[in-house]
Amino acid sequence: MLLKQIMQKKVVTLGPDASVRDAAKKMKDYRIGYLLVTNGESIKGCLTDRDIVLWLSGGKDPDSTKISSIMQTGVVTAEPDLDVFDASKLMARKKIRRLPIVEGNKLVGLVSVSDLASVIEEEVDNFFHVEEAYQI
Repeated sequence: MLLKQIMQKKVVTLGPDASVRDAAKKMKDYRIGYLLVTNGESIKGCLTDRDIVLWLSGGKDPDSTKISSIMQTGVVTAEPDLDVFDASKLMARKKIRRLPIVEGNKLVGLVSVSDLASVIEEEVDNFFHVEEAYQI
């Protein structure tokens, strides 16, 4: 199975000039803990709820700080035609829980660890059912 078959196509994003408060509000409104920071359709970085909490613990102003100054850069991405098993290995190796999907430089989706877990479980179950069918 390929990532394009399981990816979430509606990805919540925010521009790099948005404030930390804007990012926190968007996360709250959408009930998510991860935002991609984009400039148009191009990924510039990402921001997690944990990033915000750690940053806020320093007593800084969430209204006057742009998310571009606290976001993570160098976001690991994958293409839609990547196999789910290869994606899971990539995510494990890079120690990431979310994988943005891009075609060229254009953001087209997102896959999370939980998205992969249910698909991989199903694939493994199917494999064992086939194995059982061929046992003599």
